[in-house]
Amino acid sequence: MKPESLLILLVIMQVACNRVETFQTISYTKVKEASCPGDTLNAYHFIQPEHQVEKIPLLLVLDSGGDGLLAVEKMQPAVSHFACVVMGSDRVRNNFPGYDRAIGALIHEAIQRFPVTKDNIFIAGFSGGARMAFEYARKHPVSGVLMCGAGPGKNPFPDLPCPVYMIAGTKDFNFSEMYYNPLRQTGRQEFMSDYFRGGHEWPPAGKLKDALLLLMTNVLPGRETLFRRESASLSEKADSMVDSKELLFAVKAVEKALRFNPHNRQAREQMKEIKNSPEFTRYFNRIESDLSVEGRIGQAYIQASMEKDSIWWAKEIRQLTLEIAGSYGDKRDHFDRIKGFIGILFYSQLNNLLHAQPGNPQVPHLLNAYELAEPENPDVYYFHAVYDWKQGKQQLGKKELSWAKAMGFSDL
Repeated sequence: MKPESLLILLVIMQVACNRVETFQTISYTKVKEASCPGDTLNAYHFIQPEHQVEKIPLLLVLDSGGDGLLAVEKMQPAVSHFACVVMGSDRVRNNFPGYDRAIGALIHEAIQRFPVTKDNIFIAGFSGGARMAFEYARKHPVSGVLMCGAGPGKNPFPDLPCPVYMIAGTKDFNFSEMYYNPLRQTGRQEFMSDYFRGGHEWPPAGKLKDALLLLMTNVLPGRETLFRRESASLSEKADSMVDSKELLFAVKAVEKALRFNPHNRQAREQMKEIKNSPEFTRYFNRIESDLSVEGRIGQAYIQASMEKDSIWWAKEIRQLTLEIAGSYGDKRDHFDRIKGFIGILFYSQLNNLLHAQPGNPQVPHLLNAYELAEPENPDVYYFHAVYDWKQGKQQLGKKELSWAKAMGFSDL
């Protein structure tokens, strides 16, 4: 064989080896269910690598509805190329007062049962689960927090106890909690945000994978080749995103490319061009203007929720629906966030009033408005059921509860 042919063969073999290293799939067990010893109510679902003897990270996941199975299933595709134990809590949920103690018990259980250590604990959560994950990390040693659908607070972000990665849908009513202008970034490395085109929901697996890789950077063995490839891929995607005017996603792709590989020359040049681009400056100024308007509208809606009747709300929701239908891209996201805020506002107000003031005359108006805003949300019919039950209409309440259950309500 000629020397040059041998050299080509060696290069091909090296590329093939790198590809195997990069895309090797970890074989995980099937999802299993268990509970903490001495506290059977503190149950959880989990997966772990089928063949793993070394210490690996723990990823504890908190779903806002306390659905540990869903939490594990959402994370499973995201951890397919690196080893960790994924534990989803069936106990910790929105408005659960004992979440701090329950999370601590789950971590203790994991350390006793699985090949993990207290030095590599990561917590992820969605919505209220994200808030509880962050609050737990403020009081206890945690290596990183992944917040989906909720942020640590209003900008400027508070002091962070550990690296925090945030992911939000561009239509999410909590988008403003997780947004910062990348052109004004101060260079702090303890937080990062990413976005996807969607609402208040769990992010796509690819976004979760990027987040976990970057949060677990220091504990993943043999990550250099993988990170270089991820960085190069993101740089290529960024160019196509700029061409299609998806400017927010383009900036996020470049940011991640530089986090994965700070020596990526293409990404460095891309970021330099972005920060010097009048188009990008105008774009992010528009986002900040939209968020400012949303804040003022939100405050007005909070006041209106206890003052305006269902006829007023019907006109407001109808106009907002027309604005959504007549818009596209970032402007449509803007109106979707406003409508999403209305929904969570009605939920919050009704949840409070039906417990504390079920006879408040504003309740029927809020119920009718909530149904107009989100007719396919099972929570609407659950609240109808609670209200009618407390008004002495038990048969109607039972019927409405059956509607809620048929539409997916499962908080029995």
